[in-house]
Formats: sequence, structure tokens, C-alpha cells
Amino acid sequence: MTHPNELLSAYLDGELHGTELSGLLEHLSGCGKCSAELNDIQQVRAAVRSLPVLELAEGIVPEADPVVVPLRRNRGVWVGAAAAAIALVVTVAALATTPPAPVSVDDLSSRFGARVSLDPAFSPAKVVVPELELAGE
Repeated sequence: MTHPNELLSAYLDGELHGTELSGLLEHLSGCGKCSAELNDIQQVRAAVRSLPVLELAEGIVPEADPVVVPLRRNRGVWVGAAAAAIALVVTVAALATTPPAPVSVDDLSSRFGARVSLDPAFSPAKVVVPELELAGE
């Protein structure tokens, strides 16, 4: 009789399915040696998992040494700084410029009225009213 020793760890890891799982469970129900070995493996796993985690000193295992990974620069900071600088320039320009001289309606009329009157396309509009036929006539 062959004992499925290699399947015991896979069983404990939950990796067995279907016929392998049912075959192993059937074998374990009739084989005391494999049942005892499964119990021993479970006890060893529990003992190993209960051990405290130790911090290694740097240099003992070079692969375990911490690696410094540079962080990516956040481009959003630069975009925000550029927007703030533009807002500052616009604000300073608005405060530093003198306000324009007030414009009266007469000034506008004299400037733009003269231009419109010189435009060859400008002429008084003719209003054409269509004649309506009355139903009674």
C-alpha cells in the first residue's frame, strides 16, 4: 500500500480538490500511520507559527536589508505653484495699472456714430410691411 505523504501538506494548505481530496480522506480514515503523520505535521505547523518574529540586524542577510526607494515627485505641486504664480501676477498687474478714464455716452456717440455714417453699407433701413388681404373684401 502506498502512503500519500506528499499530499498531506497540500491537504493542509487547502490545495486538494475533487478525486484527490476524496481519495486522501478515504485513505486517512483507514490508515493510522498517515493520520498520525498528518497530526504531527499540524502540530509542527502550529509550533512554527507561534514563534515570535525576530528583527534581523542589517548585513546578516543582504537580501533582507531595507532598500531605499525614491518617491516619485508630485507634479500636482508644480502645477499648483504655477497657478498661484499666475494668479499673483494677474493680481499685481490689476492693482498696479491705473483705471481707465471714464467714457461718457456723448464720447461714444461721437466716435462710433461718425464711423457708422461713413460706412457705405450703412443707410437707413426701409421697412416693408406686407399688405394683408382681409377676408371680407
